[in-house]
Amino acid sequence: MGLYIAFGIYWIIAIRNRKYWRGATISNILFMGGLAFGRLVSTIIDGVSFQYTIGMLLEGLFLIWGLHNLKKYSSEVKSESL
Repeated sequence: MGLYIAFGIYWIIAIRNRKYWRGATISNILFMGGLAFGRLVSTIIDGVSFQYTIGMLLEGLFLIWGLHNLKKYSSEVKSESL
């Protein structure tokens, strides 16, 4: 649980400090992707659980949203530095 809290604090800091945004977004993508993948494996092995399915869908949504934001805002950051 401490790891979850540490990530949450890092993500909150990145909201306020732009230089941490990219790293926080990448860590969020990996975190949500790992959770979604773990739930998918659990669903395949153990069967469908309504609660896990909702969590897996939300984590997958956050994974896709993070990838979208990383692609969208990385191009803006590159153009600002030129």
